[in-house]
Amino acid sequence: MNGWIRMGLMAALLAAGSFLIRPKEAAPADVSVRFQESAKSVGLDHRHALCLLSDRFSNIMPWLTSVGAAAAAADVNGDGWTDLYVTSSGRGASNRLFLNNGDGSFRDATAASEAGVGNPHGASMHAVFGDVDNDGDPDLYVVMWGASNRLFENLGEGRFRDITEAARVGWWGYGNGATFLDYDRDGLLDLLVANYFPEAVGDEATGALRRLDLWDPFTTRVMHESFTHARNGGRNVLYRNRDGRSFDDVTAQTGLTYPGWSLAAGSADLDNDGWPDLYIADDFGPDEIYFNTGASQTPPRFRPFVGDEGHPAIGDDWWKGMNTDFGDIDGNGYLDIYVTNILAPRYKTDEGNMLWLNLPDPDDPNARRFANAGESTGTHDGGWGWGAKLADFNNDGLLDIFEVNGFVTGQRDKTYWYALQEMVTQLKNATGDAADWPVMEDRDLSGHETSRLWLQLPGDGGAEATPRFVETAVRAGITDLYNGRGVALLDADRDGDLDIYVANQGQPGTYYRNLLQGNRSWIGLILEGDPSAGPAVSGRRYASTRDAVGARASVSCFGSVQIREVSGGTGYASQSERRLSFGLGGCSDPGWVEIRWPSGLVQRIEGTSLAGLVGRTSWITEGRPARPAP
Repeated sequence: MNGWIRMGLMAALLAAGSFLIRPKEAAPADVSVRFQESAKSVGLDHRHALCLLSDRFSNIMPWLTSVGAAAAAADVNGDGWTDLYVTSSGRGASNRLFLNNGDGSFRDATAASEAGVGNPHGASMHAVFGDVDNDGDPDLYVVMWGASNRLFENLGEGRFRDITEAARVGWWGYGNGATFLDYDRDGLLDLLVANYFPEAVGDEATGALRRLDLWDPFTTRVMHESFTHARNGGRNVLYRNRDGRSFDDVTAQTGLTYPGWSLAAGSADLDNDGWPDLYIADDFGPDEIYFNTGASQTPPRFRPFVGDEGHPAIGDDWWKGMNTDFGDIDGNGYLDIYVTNILAPRYKTDEGNMLWLNLPDPDDPNARRFANAGESTGTHDGGWGWGAKLADFNNDGLLDIFEVNGFVTGQRDKTYWYALQEMVTQLKNATGDAADWPVMEDRDLSGHETSRLWLQLPGDGGAEATPRFVETAVRAGITDLYNGRGVALLDADRDGDLDIYVANQGQPGTYYRNLLQGNRSWIGLILEGDPSAGPAVSGRRYASTRDAVGARASVSCFGSVQIREVSGGTGYASQSERRLSFGLGGCSDPGWVEIRWPSGLVQRIEGTSLAGLVGRTSWITEGRPARPAP
């Protein structure tokens, strides 16, 4: 009887919390934006297979196996058309490489690629492309649970070979994310691996640390120690690229030692000093933000932003960071940060997605401050959020937001929320032993969710105006109820608008082809760095990597400036194509395009040369004139 009383009280409290959510302000949708689900018709017929762990975790198996569906986009074979690599996590289930046929359709080229992995041990969780040897084609890094991560060298024409051992990047652990960046600007791509479970835990019988094997565990005490301040996760790893062929672990030397439960990592220049900074989204605790000290220190380190509670955080963090992406939402010339989180009407209303606006610090002209505009912009209610991307989907010159969500889909009338909240109350937030968790069975936990597509609305021109968005996914044709994880944006058919591939957990992937209507101008840029062209500054040479990760392009139109930065892979289980996409709206005659290369070179394009960039994708090699993409 007491149990029923507790559950009744919990239900009442959770229901009362739903009134804290503000109603969405009605606003007209952009009727020009339409998407059509086309995965099978274009040849992207892939279904993610779940990993299955030890039966000792059967009570919460749906929770533990809720990750692993990833997608990464890149031009693998150098033909000018973006290809796609997707993961699968089941034992014996292959990751797959789909090559673009040159018309926006795809063919399965996994067998010839020899990069399918197949998960003979552990499970694939993420994949990210980066040209580690500066030979002009993207190499592939696959992040694993319970097995060594794998680095594949691109041999051309869609073929790869495993060079993990020689490169010394085969971290064994439980990674969920990875990103390439050139943190020391030496012209060679470095690699950050974001880990989730610890690679070793204490044996209560001996007191010694033992490797954690979730398929054959010696203990069930493997979970996060708290839902809000867990510090028992796996350590992240930063590999410095020595020579294009091998790497060194420089994690401790660079200051990246916080033991959070990391789900995603991203790199971008947040303070406009030319050096790549880091944002790491952590589950069950505060996120991590690090500023690169390269402008004042050699070799560079990462300086954590420490909040009021002594944690690396930039504000009122909601403890369930799932994704990070960057973009200048408000047009002030600094990259903002979008982080997905958890919000569930009736059950969990005190958190939500975070849109960190990057603003000047009134107390320090050399510092930045971040204000969470998630609720005020209407972009905080993303359900149980996962991968999300900032991009201009309607080419109107304003950044929009696409987000996927859904955790565990079960019976609609059987929720796991009540059991979860009762456990937290009874255990006083001490949740480290999986054996203490209530049985999930076929209960639902924020399943049956639709994705979100927030279109940014034109502002009133005020310098202090908060950006405004309207949610329009279903009206735009994005209607599936799968549990989305990774998101890859790509202009697969090279028509100037961005298409969306979503890797869904244990379900078929979805591919939403953008059917944008109207006559809005656009510019597409593929940047290629010259690693040999960097200048010497104070006795040290700076250079750009071949695939120009960290390069920033700006486009001026009607007095406003849009900025984009080449990413080495950003977002939960996500990597979009390297191509930078600028929608120009009604501006058919932009004023200039400027590129700031990691080498320090600044390149400006204007006049007749600029006119040739509008309405096409162009290739720009560092210091050289633009040319049409192949």
